Amino acid sequence: MSDKKYYDAELDKARQLQNNGQYAEANALLLSLVAAKDGHLMGERTVLGLPRRLHAARLRLAKAEGDMVARVGYQYTLVPPPQVLAKYAQFSPEERHVISLKSREDIPRLIHQVWIGDKAPPVSVEAWARHAAEHGYGYRLWREADLEREGVFSNDVFRTMLEKGDYPGAVDVARYILLERFGGIYLDCDWYPARDDVSFDAFLPLAGLTAFDEKTPRDTGHGSMLLANSFIAAPAGHPVFRRMLDAFPGIIEEMPRAPAWWSTGPLIFTVVARAGSISLAPAAFVAASLLDRTPLEDVQAIRRDLASQASGLLIAWKSW
Repeated sequence: MSDKKYYDAELDKARQLQNNGQYAEANALLLSLVAAKDGHLMGERTVLGLPRRLHAARLRLAKAEGDMVARVGYQYTLVPPPQVLAKYAQFSPEERHVISLKSREDIPRLIHQVWIGDKAPPVSVEAWARHAAEHGYGYRLWREADLEREGVFSNDVFRTMLEKGDYPGAVDVARYILLERFGGIYLDCDWYPARDDVSFDAFLPLAGLTAFDEKTPRDTGHGSMLLANSFIAAPAGHPVFRRMLDAFPGIIEEMPRAPAWWSTGPLIFTVVARAGSISLAPAAFVAASLLDRTPLEDVQAIRRDLASQASGLLIAWKSW
């Protein structure tokens, strides 16, 4: 069996062929890897039985070729077989009763954001702190010292990811711990408030577990809707978060090369949350999506335009 460097080189060669417009040659090279016994060196197997990285390479090629049918098919199936994660979303009748009660429980008016690492927090956190104060919400920006004081470092998965520098995965774990413990509204730091005149209560019932769906359909085993975990609102003690936190060690052991969006992020969140009832944010809740590092003055100009259109509440914008 070839080693990981061999497969890395072959996949890189296919990408170079694709970038050079040599689509037939790239396709032939990728096809030659389909039957390879790679021992998961190209990633965990997807619904199609392909190693994840080879599957992703097929998707990139379909996008480059403008093959919409292939692109949609590869996007939809770029997930592990549903049965791999389904076992982590089994709730007892008693737990389902708690979920039903939590679906009617008010969400605390408390906004959480998490920022870890050496970089200074982005300007979005200041904007959300002002927004919260203006609309009667509490606000917490959680840094590593705050998380350590709250006992989040006692979670082995969080601590391991932090030590490895896997900040997105560590923040995934932290958000679920905070929401289970305190409830409230979690927001990634790459959201910016689109409006100052209204807040979350103008768009959401602020009761039960609330999220919004991603635009790309995926085979989740519960239909094609993938929930984002970059915005989650919930009352404290919702069973979904404890179930995910308990599941992470088993998922990571079973799929050690899985990306965070499978093992701790949107996919496992969707699988577990859809085993109970959820509330969806309006389709227009995300008002705009901007390129990374768009100047702040341009963001403010877009906000002014959106304010006159009765838009949604969130702007997707990464300032760093």
